[in-house]
Amino acid sequence: MNSETRALASTATCHGLVHVLELAYGALLVGIASEFGASLFVMGVMANIFGLAFGFTALPSGFLADRIGEKRLLVVCCLVSGMAAAGVGFANSIHTLGAALLVLGLGLGLYHPAGAAFIAKTGHRTGMAFGYLGVGGNLGLALAPVIVGSIAAVSNWRAAYTLLSIPMVLLAAAFAFGLRGARPVEREASPSGVAGTSRRRATVASLSLILTAQLLNGFIYRGVVTFLPLYLGQSVAQVSSESGLMFLAGSVTTVVLLFGVGGQFFGGYLSERVRPEMLALAVCLGSFPLLIAVGASQGLLLVVITCAFAVFHFMGQPVFNVLVSGYSPVTWRGRVFGFSFFCNFGLGSFSAGMLGYVADRAGLNWVFTAASGFAMLALAAVLVLLFRYGGMGTESGARGY
Repeated sequence: MNSETRALASTATCHGLVHVLELAYGALLVGIASEFGASLFVMGVMANIFGLAFGFTALPSGFLADRIGEKRLLVVCCLVSGMAAAGVGFANSIHTLGAALLVLGLGLGLYHPAGAAFIAKTGHRTGMAFGYLGVGGNLGLALAPVIVGSIAAVSNWRAAYTLLSIPMVLLAAAFAFGLRGARPVEREASPSGVAGTSRRRATVASLSLILTAQLLNGFIYRGVVTFLPLYLGQSVAQVSSESGLMFLAGSVTTVVLLFGVGGQFFGGYLSERVRPEMLALAVCLGSFPLLIAVGASQGLLLVVITCAFAVFHFMGQPVFNVLVSGYSPVTWRGRVFGFSFFCNFGLGSFSAGMLGYVADRAGLNWVFTAASGFAMLALAAVLVLLFRYGGMGTESGARGY
């Protein structure tokens, strides 16, 4: 493999492992709570600490990526995450467990801005590169329960965390010593040097629209993954008692995320052939009716529509990453990706509470109708970007080709 391919393979593998470790706590929750004799409330507080650390580290990560370099920050991410995962595995009290989870969340949270900025700078075909990067992440999300559950079944929950720490440390060594040939691609970012006040304002305005759409998509993602399993389970139970459909309802998150793998690849592939602004428009246009259909469907039809929604929604991730890369100057790129993932993972997490209120008041199906409103607002932001600032991205190579 050439240096660019090695860089992409290492970064995509790291993306998958980050999400495996992100979801490991939930998959191993019963065993952890049983061993420490802790209540589910205490376990929930631990999850909140970990989740907040994971989501909000994106901001400092973006600034650090611009200051010390993306590759160095990826080394730090892998080392801290690997050591923290081992710390979780060897925790001997509820307090050391909480401390180790906090450090693990902080370490994992460094990944997304650094990884995205690294690929944006070292890849010639940024569309496909972001597609493959997303595939790695979605595979990690989808397979995490299987991976950690299998290890725990053979040994215990501690072994799952301890074994997962090993590839993270190996990846740190790969980023530090195995990717010395990976160099930034010599190309000028969109707006050249951001010279002039009007040019700077246009850059800030266009990036604000992209980040707004990212935030709204984060609202959709968190709401869907939080409430869809329960909604689908209730729907299937009302319509049919067949064991096959019941199993599908119980594992809906894995099914949806596996379809999302195809969406990630498809989005990256199209980003090199179609203007990313138009693709972002298509993602929002497709998500809106599909979310309404999810709220109005039952049984097997609901499963099919949900999988179709997953393809559209996850197709947007490489597309928006290409837009962020194309509209941000090189000197801003790390911090802009930091804001992007902060909007997606950090601020986006608050939609679970908002949509939970909707579910209590109006019923679970209205969660998805309300989420379609986020898709419409994202569509409005993309329309303004396309017709007001679309020329900036096109001239500067916001497209991957």
